[in-house]
Amino acid sequence: MIGASTVSANTNINQDNLKKLLIALPPTIDEQRAIATVLSDVDTLLNTLDRLIAKKRAIKQAAMQALLSGKTRLPGFSGEWKVRRLGDIAHIKTGKRNNEDKVGDGLYPFFVRSANVERINTYSHDCEAILVPGEGKIENTFHYINGRFDVHQRVYAITQFATDVFGRYVHLYMSLRFGAWAMQNTVKATVDSLRLPTFQSFEVRLPPTFAEQTAIAAILSDMDAELATLETRRDKTHGIKQAMMQELLTGKTRLVKPGIKAGKETTVQTSGRQANVHFIRSVLAAEIIDQLHAEPTFGHVKFEKVMFLTEHLCGIDTGSTYYRQAAGPYDNWALRSIDSQLRKQKWFDAHKEDRRYIYLPLEKRGGHKQYFERYFSDIRPAFEKIVATFKKLDTEKCEIVATLFAVWNDLLHAQKIVSDEAIVHEVLNNWHESKKRIPEQRWLKALDWMREQGVVPREAAQP
Repeated sequence: MIGASTVSANTNINQDNLKKLLIALPPTIDEQRAIATVLSDVDTLLNTLDRLIAKKRAIKQAAMQALLSGKTRLPGFSGEWKVRRLGDIAHIKTGKRNNEDKVGDGLYPFFVRSANVERINTYSHDCEAILVPGEGKIENTFHYINGRFDVHQRVYAITQFATDVFGRYVHLYMSLRFGAWAMQNTVKATVDSLRLPTFQSFEVRLPPTFAEQTAIAAILSDMDAELATLETRRDKTHGIKQAMMQELLTGKTRLVKPGIKAGKETTVQTSGRQANVHFIRSVLAAEIIDQLHAEPTFGHVKFEKVMFLTEHLCGIDTGSTYYRQAAGPYDNWALRSIDSQLRKQKWFDAHKEDRRYIYLPLEKRGGHKQYFERYFSDIRPAFEKIVATFKKLDTEKCEIVATLFAVWNDLLHAQKIVSDEAIVHEVLNNWHESKKRIPEQRWLKALDWMREQGVVPREAAQP
């Protein structure tokens, strides 16, 4: 540690300071190299994710500029675009709530004057809406929701869109254009403030049909979802790296050659080569596929859901990170890794047929079973029950169950109020727009079925 006496206006570290610095060193150069390799690999992954995120952002920005201006038209659409004032196509009004009304674990989103979304136990709106603060950092704080919510008295809620206007399209257009307009028309008080006429007079360039607005919004929303997934993965990886540094660079955790146990980052010898968690994960996947691949309902989507439920119900950590995607919990990275390993081991090949993936047995099908018994024999009874439970279910039912399970689990971990209504509300309002195609009553019935089958998070199953 550097003494305070050595610190000046221009902080310098001299040789004496460096010589006195104590460093915790592993006893062997091999362990030092191993630690450095592990941390360097994480740095490489972080750099790759950062570059990919930057690339995706640039692509999205270019797509917004092209699609929201009409310079690029989607196939099958034509006709003149119209320019309409926001006040003519929507109802605009501030909320009635104050900060004192928010509840930490409330059931509904509460939009306040920041990028953060608070929670509240009551709601004043149940509709599609765009939320924009009337003061502060108004140039880059936009929210969109379609469901139940409440609004702070200094936040504008844009609702009741004209029948030929899609609110999500307007939200995307505003996120691109409204910031500059707001700064030009802000009232300079203690903080930048907006008045109702600024919103009402803002001009929105609209495609002539609701269908074209919806198509444009779908493309840009998918880009947003992909970016959010990548950013979440990047942030989680960064957090893991910090934790690894604290453990590995202090000696609290040592790198060893562990025995084989399900759910651990392990290494095994197979065919003279080392195999890690990616191989172990593919062994679990291979047994699921071996038992279910002949079912007419089985493909990529159903496999992913059964894999997710198996990991959680059996308490196995395969290193997957599941995200809230349209078809339920989804980890594209892990899925591609599994497909690659299955093909490499010549067990199964993921083959695209009629717009969906199916699994075709290869010449060494069954070769995984010796490894399955080695790693997963202790969970075999629970595993067999899961496979039997989901064998005949169609893909959508598996999606419903996996989605409900994921939300239920998230609420438990966040120590929030857990009820059937809270779970279904989270699914329909904070997951993906596609979930709204399934009636609320079907989600509730599925929760009853899950309890009957014992398909519930482990914390919920404990007395």
